[in-house]
Amino acid sequence: MDILVLDDDVDVLESCRIILENAGYNVHTYSTSVEALKFLEANQVSLIITDLMMGEIDEGVNFVRKARQLYAEVPIIMITGVSSKLGYDLAPVTEEDKKDLMVDEFICKPIEPKRLVEVVRKLTDR
Repeated sequence: MDILVLDDDVDVLESCRIILENAGYNVHTYSTSVEALKFLEANQVSLIITDLMMGEIDEGVNFVRKARQLYAEVPIIMITGVSSKLGYDLAPVTEEDKKDLMVDEFICKPIEPKRLVEVVRKLTDR
């Protein structure tokens, strides 16, 4: 099962890759939305994980919109460290929030390995 992970933080990419590969997934990591979209145009994935804020403040949201055009049914997990960096709870907490962002689940950084694997398994029924 292939998973695409997009984040501009190399440490987050590496930790997600290690966590998910240890859980038995094939992981493709990208640090820019341009690279990730090129991969999605040529390859099928079972799940997408993306950061909310990258180079541009709305890069994660724009990436999700474009990914949804390619794969409307592929589950998407959005991750962010905004709430921990600013000290505010900015994470979407309601189903309406997730719907507005066109994502299936939301995880705050720092990412807990057990939580990441649980959410991925829930969304992929594995």
